[in-house]
Amino acid sequence: MAAALSSALLFAALLAAAQYVLRLLHSFLWVPLRLERRLRRQGIRWPPRSLLSGNAADYRDLLAAARSAPLPSFRHGGVVSRATPQYAVWPARHGRPFVYWFGPRPRLVISDPELVKAAMTDSTGAFDKAGAGGNNPLARQLIGEGLTGLSGETWARHRRVISPAFNMERVKVRRCFLRLGT
Repeated sequence: MAAALSSALLFAALLAAAQYVLRLLHSFLWVPLRLERRLRRQGIRWPPRSLLSGNAADYRDLLAAARSAPLPSFRHGGVVSRATPQYAVWPARHGRPFVYWFGPRPRLVISDPELVKAAMTDSTGAFDKAGAGGNNPLARQLIGEGLTGLSGETWARHRRVISPAFNMERVKVRRCFLRLGT
């Protein structure tokens, strides 16, 4: 009786371990490889990635190189290339749009105005916005918690708050005041 119980417990533990291993293989191998194949068919390229860490090592190297050099200028391009160097280096190497990987999760970077408009105004949830600066604390400090990085109910609440400021009648009045001031 005790032997049957211990073998049943061992079998249950082996099944749980096998299920866990299969989930890991699915998350770290199957899904990323399937996404890579789809992206490659669309002509989207990316930097070489590690299976577990994605582009973390290359990103760290880019960030260290950007921080080691003096800031070229306090203009937008100088600050952005220091806070988020991947957006300056990887498009030059791999074209636009491009993908970079956080572990097994891809991040598609788009810069075409029509694609950005489609992604930002989409309410279906098909586009998961990375948030203000993604996972980069320097970019989050630069961008802040603005409307572009928000989603869901928070986005809707912020949008309702700022929407009246862009009413056409108010914009015309402000434009008139701007003309008078010049």
